[in-house]
Amino acid sequence: MIINRIVKKGAKDIIIYFEDDEFLILALEVFLKSGLKINDELSDDRFSFYIRENRLYHIKQRAFRYLGRRLHSAFELRTKLRQKGYEIEMIDQVISELRDKNYLDDSEYALVFVEEKFRSKMWSENKLKSELIKKGISSSVISDVLSKKFPDEGDFNNALTVSLKKYKILQERNLDLQTTKKKLISFLNSRGYNYETIKQVCDKIIAD
Repeated sequence: MIINRIVKKGAKDIIIYFEDDEFLILALEVFLKSGLKINDELSDDRFSFYIRENRLYHIKQRAFRYLGRRLHSAFELRTKLRQKGYEIEMIDQVISELRDKNYLDDSEYALVFVEEKFRSKMWSENKLKSELIKKGISSSVISDVLSKKFPDEGDFNNALTVSLKKYKILQERNLDLQTTKKKLISFLNSRGYNYETIKQVCDKIIAD
């Protein structure tokens, strides 16, 4: 196939016409990288190659749009791209490239996720672990991140800290002791703290 005409389509695409009435639409960036020009001859394999390169380019641009809004785990990003109908093999290639260039980092994602959820929602270690698993984060990354956030007795100390704040608010409502304790237990339970931690925290606060 011999190129006989190259036409710009809008601001972002190029249409390449061939002598046999075939045509190829490429993103401007893909076209400029290709170096194609009028009178160049393309084999069928080369034609297919540029179709693939153009597809990969659009997958990558979609991924960048998602990452521009917020951090994503590789699992989250892969899921969103699959929902758009992109081919799994091409998605995996893009994911691999993004990881290699540090645009995608599950460790960074997990660390930011843990810090944000603990700060805004005061989630427990168990709750954070459960949610990170849902995000497709590996067990080794989860263990590393949570061990830094929750050292020995860290979960108890964190539960105690957030409970003292909650207890102060409950006291201002002039509730009886039993109701206050129930609400405190419910508060800690909703944030994923286990029974033993909840009991220890409540016993300490109520006793004090």
